[in-house]
Formats: sequence, C-alpha cells, structure tokens
Amino acid sequence: MKSEKLYYLINFCDNFFFSLATVTYGVYAVRHGHLEAYQLILIGTAMELAVFMAEVPTGIMADRYSRKGSILIGLFVMSASIATVGLSPTFTGIGLGMFSWGIGYSFISGAQEAWLSDEIGEAKANKAFIKGAQWQMAGGILSIIPSIVLAGINPRLPFITAAFFYASLMVFLLLHMPETGFIRRTSRIKGRVSILPEGFWLRLKTNHLMFIGIVTSVCIGVTMETSMRFMPHIMLNLQNMPSISFMNYLTFGTTNDVESSELGWFGIIKGGGYLAALFGTFLVGKVVKTESLLSVSRALTFSTFVLGLSALVFGAANGFVLALFSYWLLIAVEESMYPLRIAFVNRGVQSSERATLISIISQSTSFGEMSAGPIMAIISVVKSVYFALITSALASVSASLLFAKSSFPLKKER
Repeated sequence: MKSEKLYYLINFCDNFFFSLATVTYGVYAVRHGHLEAYQLILIGTAMELAVFMAEVPTGIMADRYSRKGSILIGLFVMSASIATVGLSPTFTGIGLGMFSWGIGYSFISGAQEAWLSDEIGEAKANKAFIKGAQWQMAGGILSIIPSIVLAGINPRLPFITAAFFYASLMVFLLLHMPETGFIRRTSRIKGRVSILPEGFWLRLKTNHLMFIGIVTSVCIGVTMETSMRFMPHIMLNLQNMPSISFMNYLTFGTTNDVESSELGWFGIIKGGGYLAALFGTFLVGKVVKTESLLSVSRALTFSTFVLGLSALVFGAANGFVLALFSYWLLIAVEESMYPLRIAFVNRGVQSSERATLISIISQSTSFGEMSAGPIMAIISVVKSVYFALITSALASVSASLLFAKSSFPLKKER
C-alpha cells in the first residue's frame, strides 16, 4: 500500500474508532457517571496534562528510534485507555482512562506526519495533511450511527468495541506499514529526557514561525478546551432541546424516550460538526496554497478570528438552535485549521527533528487546554459556565492578531 493511502487509512480509522467511543461520551459521563461541569473540564485537563508532558519525549523517541514503532505503541495504549473508560463509569475511572489516552495520543501525534514527510517529501506531505484531515472527518461521520446503536444496547459497548478496533489497527500496521525514508537521529540523548526538547529556547529565538505557532496553539487550546468540555453540560441543560421520538426504535427500546433523544442529539451534534469540518477542509484545500507561507498565514488569521467569534456566540446563546450551529462552526474551523498549522511550521525542518518539532505544536495546544481547565472550572463555579466560555473566546481573537502580524514580513511571497 502506498504511503499516502496508508496515512489516509490511519487518519480515517483513528477518528472512526475514537468517535465510535466518544459520540455519546457526554451522555455516558453525565447520566451514568454523574459528573458535574467542573469534573468534565478537570478530566479534560488531566488528558491534556498527559499530552503536554509526553509530547516531546515521545517525539524524541520517534526521531531517534522509529516513527512506526511510536505509532504502534500509541495505538496499544489508546486501546487500553478507551477500554478503561468503558469499564469504569466513575470520575476516577473515566479520568484515568482519558489521562492514559493522552499519553497514547502523544506517541502518534507528530510521528505519523513526520513518517509521511520522510516517505513522500515535505511538499507532497503538506498537501496530504489536508486530505488526511478530510478522511479523518469522514471516519468520524461514519461512526455516529454505530455509536448510538451500541450505546443504546449498552452504554459501555462503544468504548469496548473501539478498544478492540484500535488493537486490530495496531496489528495491521505492524504487518503492512513501511519505514524506508526514516533518518535516525545520530546524537545521543544526554541525561534525562526533558518535557522540552534540547535547544528549544535557541530555536524559539531564531525561528519566528515556530514562536508564532507555539503562542497561537496555546490560545487555540484555551478556546477549544473550554468549549468542548462544557458542551455536554450546556446542551443537556438547554430547556428547548427538541425531542426525537423515533430514536427509541434505533436503540431497540433499551433506553427511555428522554435518553434515546439525548443520544440522538449527541450523534447529530457530532455528525454535524464532522460534516462542517469536512466542508471546511475541502474549502481550505481549494483556496489555500500550502506551498505559500503568505497564503497559509492569511487563512489562519481569518480562521482564528472566526473561531473566537463562534465561541463567543456559543457562550452567549440562550437557545438550542443558536448554540448548535455556533458549536458546529467552532468545530469546523478548528479541524480545518490543524493541517494549516502543521504546514505553517513544517518548512525547512531536518528529518531527524521533524517529529519533535511538529509535536511541539500539539504540546502547545495541550498546554493551553491544560492551563485553561482549572481556571475555567473556577470561573464557571464563581461566575457561570457562559462567562467562562466568553472569556476563553478572547484567546483565539488574540491568536488572529498574531497571525495577521506574521503576514507582513512575507510581502515577497506570492
């Protein structure tokens, strides 16, 4: 199988499996785990803390030993983590499962993009990242109905099934994934492996793209963490959520009408977000010239501004329909931005450091999400959930201004 097609397959399957487990996560956590709003965001904080701590060490391991090996380890850990969430619907069980899932994710993050760049080259890979995001969204869309059906039979079943699929993908890649373009890092790792890579601060001073990528990723993380973790609480507490009567048939009558309707709406929320994100990535692929840094910078300037605006609307919405559409826009913009954020920093990077440097972007996003969690949880208790959302939206507006500033030195590019 060609490397590009295998990359698309990994993206498709990864999101299909994760979405299979998490489409109805909000109902599972709130109705069966009895979690409060602040517990939802603290679990998200624990997961992002794991990603933040593990991103660069796992990126260094991928650069030094094997990108393929890093991906296989990640899939194994993610399989065990998702199973833990499904087997223990408590604050401790769900928190432990999501924390370990963050560690598993960090083994894959950066490694698969670096693997593809080595196999087919930087220029082709930057274009493939956008198409990979489209396959990712397609996997999420196709997982929705199976997830609802499985959750209707047993709320734990989506998690157990996803864990089995993750393990199956690991075995498939072990047998079929090539690694011919990898150039192993030759320098020895001295002392302990730090959370930040060796020479990080020196690179930060000399590489303005890396600096902008890090700061804006932190800002985006703040906005997305607050919006996504509070979403189940907001949607389930809006008084005018319409009832979907036929959902009881889809779940084979194993749940009551209210829970069946909630499962249906969470499937629609997830599916609508994926469809919007799929449209967004197609639009980005058509409009943005990934080989032009100026084009990428302008697209990111516009996208981060819209991200902040949609978070503001979501936080202030007092009706279900407005909250729904603003959340869809939020997800669409964030998902379509990710391949552009990778293309923004993936320029002139040595193969031996590529996984590490790409991991820094994910790590920076995780830092924003991790730091936002406790702060926004406190704000939600002291003030309100809506005030926390509005506050977090300002971070993405700040990121938009920084991306806008980054466009000015690039006038020579067309």
